[in-house]
Amino acid sequence: MKAAVLYSARDIRIEEVETPKLQTPGDVLIRVRASGICGSDLHTYRLAEPADPGQIMGHEYSGEVAEIGNEVQGLQVGDAVVAVSFGANAEYIRIPREGRGIIIPMPPTVSFAEAATIEPLANSVHIANLADPSDGDTIVVMGAGIIGLGTIQALRAMSSAKIIAVDFSDFRLSMARELGAEVTINAGQEDPYRKVLELTGSTSVAFMEATPAGNVDTVCDCAGWLAGHTGTPPVQQGLQMLRPKGKLIEHSIFEKTPEINFFLLARKEIQLQGSWGFTLEEYNQAADMIGSGKVDRKPLVTHEFPLDEAKKAFETQLQYEEAIKIVLKP
Repeated sequence: MKAAVLYSARDIRIEEVETPKLQTPGDVLIRVRASGICGSDLHTYRLAEPADPGQIMGHEYSGEVAEIGNEVQGLQVGDAVVAVSFGANAEYIRIPREGRGIIIPMPPTVSFAEAATIEPLANSVHIANLADPSDGDTIVVMGAGIIGLGTIQALRAMSSAKIIAVDFSDFRLSMARELGAEVTINAGQEDPYRKVLELTGSTSVAFMEATPAGNVDTVCDCAGWLAGHTGTPPVQQGLQMLRPKGKLIEHSIFEKTPEINFFLLARKEIQLQGSWGFTLEEYNQAADMIGSGKVDRKPLVTHEFPLDEAKKAFETQLQYEEAIKIVLKP
């Protein structure tokens, strides 16, 4: 079978490799129909960390059951499924009974490409669940990539909270408005902290009169802090925007450690909440959101490439702000 194999930074090749075989009675073999390029895949592709030479890329995908072990229940050959396991940028992938992997029926109302975005939406659902939004809340989402935009979708599906999106890309901010953000801020044109103060008003904090607090209930940082980034880190901007006792949810990739004002964190009694991954329940919750039509993922699948053009697909995801979610199709 064909597979996209990473050897070093930005050196990905399409190679013929052995088609996986069932190894235990509980294994499932999937014919991949669509697999996405995740932000973590892009990080690995760009830096080759963490990666072993010869690693097949990808982990978010949809497809059809090609073969099942004799102890597998609830699945039949030919079933359309969505799954999470490593090595998905290939024509086939084996999901072992023992190991890291998720497989559930694919919602019947969506395409294979849309279904391949359930995994990143599950991350966004996890963020939204941690935010626990109420209808009167003001929530800032930092970063309008696939996770940030999905977080806007999940928050909007859960509540009528006021959502403010922050990014450097007018294209992505336009999509944020389309998906449910009432207000957008281009961080390259305006100071997000000052703009949020203007929009929400300010609150005072004793001994910090020179830097008034914002009036935001929750900040979801989906932007991270990459090696080439300069200026004020989004996590620090979030601390400034929050009202006293507000919540900052951190769900990002960091290539360098940002400076954080822990005095500000303590003085405002802010809750700093880490976020990573999702539960099986949240994966099913994301699938239900897409299958029921509460969330439309079609606008987010901006590019589709054949598997043979994996190199071009990864470079497009890396270089173009208009590339939100790229899907590879074997």
